[in-house]
Amino acid sequence: MTEHIWDDLLTERDRRVIEKAGYDEAGASSWDSRGLGTDPLVLVIDVQRLVVGEDEPILDAIEEYRTAMGEIAWNAIGEIEPFLDFARENDLPVAYTRVVPSSYDDPDHEDLDIVEPVAPEPGETVIDKTYASAFYGTDLLSRLVRGGHDSVIIVGNSTSGCVRATSIDAQQNGFDVILPQECLFDRIEASHKVALLDLWMKYAEVLERDEVETYVEEIAE
Repeated sequence: MTEHIWDDLLTERDRRVIEKAGYDEAGASSWDSRGLGTDPLVLVIDVQRLVVGEDEPILDAIEEYRTAMGEIAWNAIGEIEPFLDFARENDLPVAYTRVVPSSYDDPDHEDLDIVEPVAPEPGETVIDKTYASAFYGTDLLSRLVRGGHDSVIIVGNSTSGCVRATSIDAQQNGFDVILPQECLFDRIEASHKVALLDLWMKYAEVLERDEVETYVEEIAE
């Protein structure tokens, strides 16, 4: 059973509401009933130099880039990297997004590069975006439809921003959404936990990374 990272935020009344309303029952019997789909695409959101920074405490990392998350990001990258290796070994397609802020005149600026441990492999799609959702103003929806995908596995950042916006748009466009919680990150711990709680209750399945890997292995059989 998934140990959700927001559990320490819940009051006893919160727990009773979740249980009584049945939010904790989805997927109790099988992967199929979870609404996880059978043909996922892995989407890596905005794991770029300007939001990652150096592997150091966030208060130090923001001295170079005010958007950097430092060791918060690198801890998640330590989970994302092996997960991407696993996904590729199991023939899951992997696509990326890059946020290109309007303040950058050069879209090839090194600040916008996806960091090396999780950089795209040759032939993998990189979608540039300006807004929070990876669907807004991009061809992501067309790519998912053309590829015959019915679900997306989302990793990256920020949980309360681009991950949340993309997850909601994916669900509203008819795709199941899977979130491996260790592979997501945000600069504010409370925002991270609450965003995952909200997404789990309304829009997505939030699982531990090893549970997502088990799901992938089972649909590949």
